Parts: sequence; structure tokens; C-alpha cells
Amino acid sequence: MNNPEPMLEVEDLKKYFPIRTGVFSRVVGHVKAVDGISMRINPGETYGLVGESGCGKSTAGLTILNMLNPSGGSVLYKGKDIYSMGKEEMRNLRKEMQIIFQDPYSSLNPRMSVGEAIGEALEVHGIATGKKRREKVEYILKVCGLDTYHYRRYPHEFSGGQRQRVVIARALVLEPQFIVADEPISALDVSIQSQIINLLEELQDQFGLTFLFISHDLSVVKHMANRVGVMYLGRIVEDAPKKEFYASPLHPYSQALLSAVPSMLPAQQKERIILTGDVPSPSNPPPGCTFHTRCPWAVAICSNEVPHLKKVGPDHFVSCHLVEEVI
Repeated sequence: MNNPEPMLEVEDLKKYFPIRTGVFSRVVGHVKAVDGISMRINPGETYGLVGESGCGKSTAGLTILNMLNPSGGSVLYKGKDIYSMGKEEMRNLRKEMQIIFQDPYSSLNPRMSVGEAIGEALEVHGIATGKKRREKVEYILKVCGLDTYHYRRYPHEFSGGQRQRVVIARALVLEPQFIVADEPISALDVSIQSQIINLLEELQDQFGLTFLFISHDLSVVKHMANRVGVMYLGRIVEDAPKKEFYASPLHPYSQALLSAVPSMLPAQQKERIILTGDVPSPSNPPPGCTFHTRCPWAVAICSNEVPHLKKVGPDHFVSCHLVEEVI
């Protein structure tokens, strides 16, 4: 069986932020937030991008959507390089590629009613105005578990979970095909998180959505994702199908992350792998494998040579000198 054509292909994507100093703002270095990541997401899939805070996950999502200018690499959406698109072509593509932000309150304008916030994009893209616009907004509110009377209310009148539903409705109103969900439940109470996760899964089934799901919570990613990419200091160190990743993680960083996930069954309690030291600064990453300063199994080559992402099994890739490549 042939592999499906990917909806999104990311190749060697980089995003560096300049460090400036002095009166003339001279560039003295760069923060390497995203340092050459690659991924492939098929239609209808959810790709879970995980890692500690500050590893570059959110920056990767924003750069993939061209909301931040890339420093290198390419992003192909349905075979077209989005970075080579003109302004009008990119504007039209915005209807197909949307984002759900981490903090629903800060991503909504407090002076705009929910109806105005959701319907604004319909007018900007010339899709619907007046009565038709209101009907479309009320429909998407219902789909996202809200009522039509919420149309005239303002963000401060909603709970955190309701605000996140509003943000999801705003992303859906243009009928996108690809959505970056950037930590969509991390700002919510635990009791509400499962409701939002279930909503996202229902919407994916109903509308055939494709997700890049960014999270630090491996339990949530296990529930949502088809594939998992583990990011450390701007690079993807492991990329594998979900079932294989959770059953047999191969990168030491992946193993440490999974060892910290609590099990509901006492008989399945795992030995915790404790990582020593802090995450190095992305403005001055260590030479060789960037994880070697915290890796319990690091050897001499790890501090000198950068490991490439190599194939270690069917559709399983790992960036580690201690894992053998399968030809």
C-alpha cells in the first residue's frame, strides 16, 4: 500500500532570533529557537510535538504557519512551498491553515463581542456579511458546544473552558483543513481539559481536520496523536508512530520524559530517570549532541559530533549516536 501524499512537509526548518547589543544594535549572536526540524503530516492525522518548556515547540508552530519569518528550510502545504507564495496567495491560504492559541483570554480582544471576534475573519476574506455572517457564526458556536445567545457576550463573561471553545470556533469558522493547536488545554482546569480534548476529536472526525498538536503533556498526546515528535533545544530527537513510541522510546530524552508520566496501575510503575542539570541556552547550545550535557549514557562522540536523524525501524527515526541505523 502506497503512503498517502502528505498535507504538510517540513524540511530543515530554522528560526533564529538575533541578539543585539550596543547603540547601533549590532548582532552578536542568535537564539536558535528552531534549529533544523523536519516532519511529515498526512491528511486527517494528528502529529503530537512534545518537549519541555522553552524547547521551541510554539516557535516551530508559528514559523510553520508563516506567522514568523523562517531563517531557513521549507514548508510544503499540499506540495506548495508557502514561503515562496505572494501576499495574496498567502492571504488565501490563511483560510486553510489556522491556529488555536494557548491562552484563550489574551488571544481575544476584550472590546469585541464573541460574535464580532469569530465573524471578523468572514468579512476580511469576503465570505459572509450581515445576516449570513451571523448565521454562520451561530452555527459554529453550536458546533463548539456554546449557545447562540453567547453571540453578544464579551470574553470576560465566559469561563476559561468557554473562552477556549470561542477560540476554537474562531479557528473553525473559515473551514480550515490544517490547524496548529498550541498547548490548547494547558491554561485550563484539569476538570475542563478532557472536555476540550473530546471536542477537538469530535471536530476532527466531523470536518476531517489535520492537527499539529503541541503539548508538554505526554498523556494527552498519547490520547490525541497518530505520530509523536520529541523536540529538545530546537531539534527533533525522535519521530515515531504513537504506538511504537510509547511502547519502545529509543532516545534517552524520550525515555526520561516517559518515565515521568504517572501510571494508574501500581504494577506498571516505571523507574524514574532523573535528568541532571538545566536545559542549555538556545543562544549557546553545547557542541555535538545538544542533550549530551544531561544524558546519563553520553560517550565521547556525543560531545563532538552532531547525530543525524536516522531510521531505526519502519517509520521510526532517532537522533542518537547510541542507536544503530537500519538500512
